[in-house]
Amino acid sequence: MQTLFFLLLALFTLGATLLAVYSAGNSIRMRNVRLQWKSGKLGGYPLFSTIFLGVSIVGMAVVIYLQMDSMYTTFGCYTWVALSWWISSYVASKNYITDYGIVKNSNDPSQTIAWHQISDFVEKPEAKGSTFVFLYKDAGSGELTRLELNVPDRNVPKFEKLLALKIGKSFTAVSDSSVSYRPTNR
Repeated sequence: MQTLFFLLLALFTLGATLLAVYSAGNSIRMRNVRLQWKSGKLGGYPLFSTIFLGVSIVGMAVVIYLQMDSMYTTFGCYTWVALSWWISSYVASKNYITDYGIVKNSNDPSQTIAWHQISDFVEKPEAKGSTFVFLYKDAGSGELTRLELNVPDRNVPKFEKLLALKIGKSFTAVSDSSVSYRPTNR
């Protein structure tokens, strides 16, 4: 049973390493990146993978402190898996704005839109930045799809300037306005 456990742990460690390499490769391959920012839930970092990495490091420190020789390999693998998961989720959760479009998740092509696909957008100012809601035509189905992008305060002016450059003056962003709706009885 212990052999099966170590075999599964080794396979999982290998899989996590390949995922980290794949994710890092996706972000490195991007060309002409104009803006990028962290978008994780824990101060810009991914929540669950950061917590798991912290727990794994604490576990590894306890194993080393208590000199539990038989657990070095096991906790070393767990820490490596946690680090690989953290790298892949950190890189994938970053938002990239390129000359070609918006990449919200470098590992998910459905969250990538080219500038020419955008049909309309709305900007909603918030406490720590602005949320941009884009409507675009899905390349595969041709249906209108929605993509929300949270832009931090420090990047809003640069992002708006890039939007004006890439999308052009044909769009006017609706910002901080409300539309009242009163149903009519017919």
